[in-house]
Amino acid sequence: MTTRRKMLTEEMKQAIRHSAARLFAEKGYPSVTMREIAKEAGCSHTAIYLYFKNKEDLLQQIAMPPLAEMEGRMLERLGDAEAAPLDKLIGACQEYAVFCLSNGSFFNVLITSGSGRVDEPEPELEVNQIRNRIFGHLIQALDNVVDDEGSAADAEAALNRARILFYYMQGFVHTYNGSLESIDSLLERTLPIYNQGIRTLVAGMKA
Repeated sequence: MTTRRKMLTEEMKQAIRHSAARLFAEKGYPSVTMREIAKEAGCSHTAIYLYFKNKEDLLQQIAMPPLAEMEGRMLERLGDAEAAPLDKLIGACQEYAVFCLSNGSFFNVLITSGSGRVDEPEPELEVNQIRNRIFGHLIQALDNVVDDEGSAADAEAALNRARILFYYMQGFVHTYNGSLESIDSLLERTLPIYNQGIRTLVAGMKA
């Protein structure tokens, strides 16, 4: 393939990804068809399959790189040897909030589009493997704070605690998503409250 042809191919793939991301965010992932994406991108409804196998493949190519980047930032916080367990947890939760609010309405595409159960051991889609892995980091970090002595019998309780924390995190993100306030100002103003909420949740779980 010539350099010129490679460039055109990459440009078309990029146009398709951008169109798909916008449509997923506007209409919801389940409602969007490959034909709609192709039309939006200026590609024929048959040629789009030369670039992407199906809608799931397209979603994964859109979502996996930013999710992997967020996971890396969360792991940096969780791996801080100088921080206390609760501070590690709060740091990881902050990375999630910053990631979601920085991505605007597109965060729903990255976090929930095509998602499955968080307790599914081997999700078919690789993007859901990353999502479940991220959730697993929250389970472990929260368990390290609450400290159930690692009992296997309490695995379901640990999972449910992490779900409660995640519901809180999602509520925070949904509250401020779409705010006209600048992201820096918004985070400076609200993160202390967000952090206090996590401390309150953890205190209740420990009690």
